[in-house]
Amino acid sequence: MGRNRKKVVVAVLSIVLLVSVVGGWALSRSSDDVDAKLTTPGVEQTPGIGTNANNTGKKFSFVPVTDLLSGAAVTITPMGKPMVVNFWFSTCEPCKREMPALTAAAAKYGSRVNFIGINPNDTEESASAFIEKYGIKFTNYLDDGDQLSEAGVTTMPTTFFIAANGYIVKTHAGELTAQDIESSIQNDLGVTQ
Repeated sequence: MGRNRKKVVVAVLSIVLLVSVVGGWALSRSSDDVDAKLTTPGVEQTPGIGTNANNTGKKFSFVPVTDLLSGAAVTITPMGKPMVVNFWFSTCEPCKREMPALTAAAAKYGSRVNFIGINPNDTEESASAFIEKYGIKFTNYLDDGDQLSEAGVTTMPTTFFIAANGYIVKTHAGELTAQDIESSIQNDLGVTQ
């Protein structure tokens, strides 16, 4: 009887081990899908707690920020052209990945679209090093959090596409691809090549 009992215990443990291995493998496969969605440019999570305010169609309100080059407090003034306003910070991986595409778009459309970067997280030194590293030529500002709050931004990067009249046409939370930027500038802002 003792021998049969050992066989039953071994069989049960084998089944438990097999179920654990198969279950663990299945769970790891499903988390791979989640990781791919979170790191794939242009893929956005379903909104939940901590999402940006839905302010499409509202006027973008500028508050005082610090010009990164001069150190002066300024309030950004729209210049009668569409704008692309990007909120970023230097240790944000999606910000790093999208910055070359934003820089290229600014070089291409800069005469017809104002590109603005707003950094609410870094010191002047960190932000300046990031700008130099990525060869960013468009104007960037440091924010003490007031502009971030005024715009309703809670996730970064976040990019606003603003019409020449100052109204928000589109907001994109998360990493942008070059194709996303081109599409938004041409289709949403109406600026063609």
